[in-house]
Amino acid sequence: MTRVGVAAENESPSESSYSENDEKLQMDWYPFTNEEKQILLDSWKYLEPLKQSIGCDIYEMIFNQCPEARKLFPKMKFVHSKPDKKSCEFAFQALRFIQVIEGAVMSMDNLSALDPILDNLGRRHGKLEVNGKFRTYYWSTFLECSICIFRKTLTNCRKYPEKDIDKAIILWRYLLRDVMKKIKIGYNADISNRMNALSLDDRSYTLTSNRKESYPSDSNRTNDFDDIL
Repeated sequence: MTRVGVAAENESPSESSYSENDEKLQMDWYPFTNEEKQILLDSWKYLEPLKQSIGCDIYEMIFNQCPEARKLFPKMKFVHSKPDKKSCEFAFQALRFIQVIEGAVMSMDNLSALDPILDNLGRRHGKLEVNGKFRTYYWSTFLECSICIFRKTLTNCRKYPEKDIDKAIILWRYLLRDVMKKIKIGYNADISNRMNALSLDDRSYTLTSNRKESYPSDSNRTNDFDDIL
């Protein structure tokens, strides 16, 4: 008991809070039961062979819902305001997105292992915010469009039991919601770091300006001295 107390006293507040936050991040995934995990995995068996087209359908729906989101993908081609599904850039981006989802469903027994990956993905999106291209409501748009396309795909799968669709979609919403939540954590951390950096730059600039005012440059002091003479 004494040793634990000493360790706690010697631990800095920042280290302590980081440990608590890190533990919280690892615990806040939805606690899927084994039965629920199996439902997700079973539904993924029907979705996985179609993941390329699913990803494309999700992105097409996103662009229909939020046309301004096209600014995020300057290399993507659009024909009559619609994404060109035949373009390599569109197919590549759609596949990357669906692979994030695939990584989650295939990590059901250890979802916390995805935390650093999703955190890094969120931090990369933070750069888009600085460029004025990203909007926070895109997170909910991505989530709702994904759920909609998943339901549509499972409904069109004749072999997938219709009675299981609603339950599967509810579980997919839980999983994708937490994926988005983890990405947002990294996104918010990156924005916070950038704001702190800007604040430090401002303070540095202010200090530099104050020094210049308090201590005139050599040329100014020479001019003042010449005036006195």
